[in-house]
Amino acid sequence: MSKLLRICLWLLSFQATALGAWGQTLVSAESEINIPLRMSLKPLYQWVERSVDTVFTSEGYPNGWVQKGCDLRYRYKFWRSPLRLRAVGQTLDLSFTGNYQMEGSSRVCVRGVILSPWTPSCRCGFSEGPRKVEVRFLNKLTILPRYQIQLSIQPEAPKPIDPCKVCIWNQDITQDVMDGLWEEMVTAKKEIEKEYGKIDLRPQLIQNWSNMNRPISLGAYGWLMIRPLGFRLNRLEAKGDSIDLSVGLRARPVVVNNVPQTYMTAPPVDWEKPNMKDDFRIQMELDLQYDSMSQILNRSFLPYSIKPEKGPVRKNIQIDSLHLSAEGAQRINCQLHISGKYAGTLLLSGKPIWDSTSGMLGLSEIDFDLKTRHKLLGKAATWFDRPIRRWLEEKFKFDLAATLEEKRKWIEQQLNEADTGPLKCTGKLNRVKWSGWENRNQVLSIQIGLEGRMQCTADLSRFSL
Repeated sequence: MSKLLRICLWLLSFQATALGAWGQTLVSAESEINIPLRMSLKPLYQWVERSVDTVFTSEGYPNGWVQKGCDLRYRYKFWRSPLRLRAVGQTLDLSFTGNYQMEGSSRVCVRGVILSPWTPSCRCGFSEGPRKVEVRFLNKLTILPRYQIQLSIQPEAPKPIDPCKVCIWNQDITQDVMDGLWEEMVTAKKEIEKEYGKIDLRPQLIQNWSNMNRPISLGAYGWLMIRPLGFRLNRLEAKGDSIDLSVGLRARPVVVNNVPQTYMTAPPVDWEKPNMKDDFRIQMELDLQYDSMSQILNRSFLPYSIKPEKGPVRKNIQIDSLHLSAEGAQRINCQLHISGKYAGTLLLSGKPIWDSTSGMLGLSEIDFDLKTRHKLLGKAATWFDRPIRRWLEEKFKFDLAATLEEKRKWIEQQLNEADTGPLKCTGKLNRVKWSGWENRNQVLSIQIGLEGRMQCTADLSRFSL
């Protein structure tokens, strides 16, 4: 389980590494990771096969006898076929064919006083071949509250395949043998349930919860705070020779520039409601520094000369440089530095817009600051207004689609190359979704949603709870 939780943390760390530079963010969007895990039971079968003896004998066999009271003694040999395991739903069906030979003798005793010698031994399963019996245990897994899983074992009454008859009068003792075997099966059930009846995952989950409340260094990218909200066990189901389960983590992660304080929170007392979707949805942010965006536009398009739109004005205005900055939560200021007859600074503002078809980040709803517009352009404002706005709308373009596509491929590569020890995982990023934006100081914070699917298989020979 701890290995799987480490994958959840690894996925969340994409928030800081997948898309470049990050700033101080207090985003409250929730991220959710649901990872289906398939565990092949073959290594478990092999372990059980190695761990359960194939031959059982009475104490002192073949020369010693087991004596039950004064008047009866017996000895036996029991050996089994290879175990047969079948998984359906939440039930593991364990069965095998048992073979046995036994012999016994009796004598007359009264109140512990021996009155006769032992009779010649009566034998079953020797000259006529070993007697056979079908033995079966049903093991059911149930998800319990408070991070527990219950193992319930229900043995079925042993089913004899052929009779066990002893002595020259062919006394049928089959049911006596079955009664003795049933007692052994019930004892085994009690011992196993006493040891493994309830699997308590809470100690490990609490440890992982504590780790997720501590800052995680991301090197040059800052510090990741997972801020977990809850665990869920979505599914626990057996199919054929495998167990399919799905575990989930819900969190509200943030990335910060400086080392944050550790705020320890207590985990919820119980599992969260299961989610039948096997996917992950991670909310992340791409921070675009206004200074960097300004430099890109200055290098690409400036200086630039704009002609007036009709009118009596014949002189062009030259835009030498521009500077972008935040205005409120969701608008961008653009200062245009102009030289020539209309030298000075024009101030405009617009609203970021995402074109899902082209993947371009642009600027819309561009307005002039009326004071700077009239002061600088005077009567010529009427003829320069629309050309300037059109020019800014045309040039303010940032190709996020190319960046996101490049990073999407990188993320998929990482999903499929994750080094997770006994877990082998594959994944696909299905969608990179624009969720919105917000100004934070001198940063335009683009909110991005990652949606995808990851599936893991576990090598039980190297995996433990």
